Amino acid sequence: MDELSSIVTAVTRVTLLILSAMLIGWAFLPMYRLIFGGLILGLTFGLVYVRFLSAKVRGLVNLVVSEQQKRYSFGFLTRVCLVLVAVMFAVRFEHFSIVSTIIGLFTPLILTLPAGIVIGLRNKS
Repeated sequence: MDELSSIVTAVTRVTLLILSAMLIGWAFLPMYRLIFGGLILGLTFGLVYVRFLSAKVRGLVNLVVSEQQKRYSFGFLTRVCLVLVAVMFAVRFEHFSIVSTIIGLFTPLILTLPAGIVIGLRNKS
């Protein structure tokens, strides 16, 4: 369980670093504001998505450890609604690119794989 916290912390740090680079790009490159705005929106919602999913996994682990016979949900509908809100926000306001919003949504999720590998190898040695 400690590895999950380390992975989420690493993904949060890298995502915030990328987010700050996107904010600088948005400020200094006005011709690409549409793309940077979509990436900023997608990264923000993607980070919330990853942190929500990690909280649900922690809840499932606590339920299994306590050995209760209770149904548990991963909050799939909530996570889908997060993605839909981000995409609808990009569609509604013309300051965001839909494609870059979707790329930004998946970036924190994709970052969990290399973060997990690096942290797993670091803990192994």
